Amino acid sequence: MDIDHPWIQCLHEKWIAQLGIVGFANPDRTVLLRLRWIQLRHAFPAYGIVLLGVALLCLVWSLRTAIHHDASLAPYIVGGAVFMVLGMHQRRADHAFLQRHVPQPRVAMAVEYAVLVLPVLLATVSSQAWSWSALLLAAGVVPWLPVKQGSQVRAIGLRMRIPPQLFEWRSLLQGTYPWSFVLWIAALAFCWLPVLPLFLVGGIAMLVASAHEQCEPRAMLLATANDARALLRKKTFGSLRIMLFVLLPVLIGATTFRPEWWWIHALFGVGMLVLVAYAIVLKYANYLPNIRLEANGANVAVAALFAILPGLSLVPLIMLLTELPKARANLNAYFHAHHL
Repeated sequence: MDIDHPWIQCLHEKWIAQLGIVGFANPDRTVLLRLRWIQLRHAFPAYGIVLLGVALLCLVWSLRTAIHHDASLAPYIVGGAVFMVLGMHQRRADHAFLQRHVPQPRVAMAVEYAVLVLPVLLATVSSQAWSWSALLLAAGVVPWLPVKQGSQVRAIGLRMRIPPQLFEWRSLLQGTYPWSFVLWIAALAFCWLPVLPLFLVGGIAMLVASAHEQCEPRAMLLATANDARALLRKKTFGSLRIMLFVLLPVLIGATTFRPEWWWIHALFGVGMLVLVAYAIVLKYANYLPNIRLEANGANVAVAALFAILPGLSLVPLIMLLTELPKARANLNAYFHAHHL
């Protein structure tokens, strides 16, 4: 998306004004954390933030229990966390904005990434996996790595196999190929390892969810379906079919090597499907033509946190069902209001 779009500039200037960092006078290294806090407060009521804190504690407890049960899991958990941060950094749409408006942008991003890997750090430290905990410091180096950019057409063969109405998937391939494909191949290749393939395929699910932040023009919306229900059905079930193709080989392979974990793999797969469906419904609940809904990222991140924990995928499902009436009502305004 064009970072110079007037709507985006206005939104970021509003947030920056709230944070008090206009210009380059304030060297606050926590500015991005404060920005995420503002986004969370706008996106969730107080009880939602409390639930998020509970989910984080559950995540730390689950990782700590897993490492205590099998110490060989530690390097894969740490590696997956660092790889996740690397993928997020490569997919950020606000690099140019941060470079222009945030003092010490790389340091601010490093602090943000450090907080993201904090649950993994707490789990490894409490399990006395000190050497693997030190590897998490690599997340702080990620902001200084080059970001791949380019406008050449990529993955033409794969993109032609995707229905035109699923333009988000085509855009994802254009922006991430071949790295997203390598990520999937790596998940297949490391099916014999515990946890790591789940981290890798979970990273793909997060990429898919972030691709659904971009809103299409209204003309494309009207050309996709005749009403809101039909559009949501086409977009959701079309995306879930592709996501199943991505998930099933990895989950089947992982279950083949660790059959006793079949229920974990099954619940994880359901969680990833619910996460993608939630990202689609959330997009249309807040749909604005030609706008990238970057604030949706906070909601999707919360849903992803619950989705990766076995048995807690019910929470993002409830979030999805809550947003579904809003999505229909919002889309009906664009389908039936001829003055728009």
